Amino acid sequence: MELPTLLINAATVCSSVLLSGCVNIEWRGGMTPSLNWKGNGNESVLSTHNAEAKDFRLKGKSTTADWPDFRGPDRLGIAPEQGGDIDWQTEPVTLWRQPTGRGHASVIIAGNRCYTLGQQGEFEELTCASMQNGSTIWNYQRKERWNDSMGGPGPRSTPVYFKGMIFYLSARGMLTCLEADSGKKLWEQATLDPDYDYPHWGIACSPLVFENMIIVSPGGDSGAVKSYDVETGKLVWTAELKGAGTYLSPSILSLLGKKFLTVAVEGKLCGLDPVSGKTLWEYPWKIFMNNAQIAQPLELSDDVFLLSAGYGKGAEAIRLKKNPNGYAKEKVWKSKNLKTKFSSPILRDGFLYGFSENSLNCLDATTGQLRWRGKKYGYGRILLAKDKLLILGNTGTLSIVEASPDAFEEIASHQVLSKERCWNGPALVGGYLVVRNGSEIACYDLAKH
Repeated sequence: MELPTLLINAATVCSSVLLSGCVNIEWRGGMTPSLNWKGNGNESVLSTHNAEAKDFRLKGKSTTADWPDFRGPDRLGIAPEQGGDIDWQTEPVTLWRQPTGRGHASVIIAGNRCYTLGQQGEFEELTCASMQNGSTIWNYQRKERWNDSMGGPGPRSTPVYFKGMIFYLSARGMLTCLEADSGKKLWEQATLDPDYDYPHWGIACSPLVFENMIIVSPGGDSGAVKSYDVETGKLVWTAELKGAGTYLSPSILSLLGKKFLTVAVEGKLCGLDPVSGKTLWEYPWKIFMNNAQIAQPLELSDDVFLLSAGYGKGAEAIRLKKNPNGYAKEKVWKSKNLKTKFSSPILRDGFLYGFSENSLNCLDATTGQLRWRGKKYGYGRILLAKDKLLILGNTGTLSIVEASPDAFEEIASHQVLSKERCWNGPALVGGYLVVRNGSEIACYDLAKH
């Protein structure tokens, strides 16, 4: 049979499979989709608990240190002290595994419980589970569903814990406060105007706690950023900033001895006064294709911060200067070797570690010079634990890499989730690593025994 005939027959078979509805088309971050057989959802995930696991180390309602926020404490992707030695090379011990809802929300951990948000049928569901065995303690459901052609069904936003309360922002902009112990609703607020124009992915930003306020940045034609009282849910301020929403979550940068609330609307990053919502400075930031920032800005020094993006954009280090008219911005360096699409970079001892599209790179944070280029891990997530990078790839593989500027060195790699798409951020507390994707959530014991 001639080659053209073979290609035509192959194309016909592939088209028939797609049209028959037997597969899901799943986008994982690159320009080529992944094809998966339908039916490989959370209905195939069995609840398991390892009864032979070592004694559970987190006692009572407190952990050695919590993971209360998107990307952990201060949203930096840096794990707190684990309270013991970690075995980085041995295959981790499964403590438990449970089915979970669809979506790209990350995991938070507080008071010996883990919390995450997912889609269960027509309901968005916030689940509170035991860190010891994964069993559900409570769940809270809201009849709401988001689905789009690129990201699929489910919420993107990550909840946050603060003073016994859990806050979460639904994919359609409802901000809800729950009692962390019981799941009882304390208050809720609609954060969007009636004529709000939703981005293709819905609302993805994770709410930020600052002092006694909870801040959201969904964008919009009026009041792109809003702040609410954590106790009552009453509106504290509405920013004058306007513009289409992006994927970026609000964060606090400390520069020039002052705290700035950094948020983005389409085409620019802005520094706001977190107490009043007043815009103090803006920095133009155009991104090819969707013009929507995803990766978090990162403080590099007391006057320099980093912005980075995928879609060919790359990274820029920007120096902020005070002048009589407000603030001036000066570009320190620019690099195409840190094109972060979904995953925010990590700073350690003056060096940056992050994805450039789907490959792991290391750059000098002062000069932007490339130190090394590592393996391709897909469009996953990174966290730092002391001198190790934990990379959860977009197919559920956990890889451990030395956080050293001298050379790329991977010391271990393990499949910890099913191979379906994983854009969800992991959490590491007390030597226990919690990971999830759109169908399962699992806890692994990484401690050295």
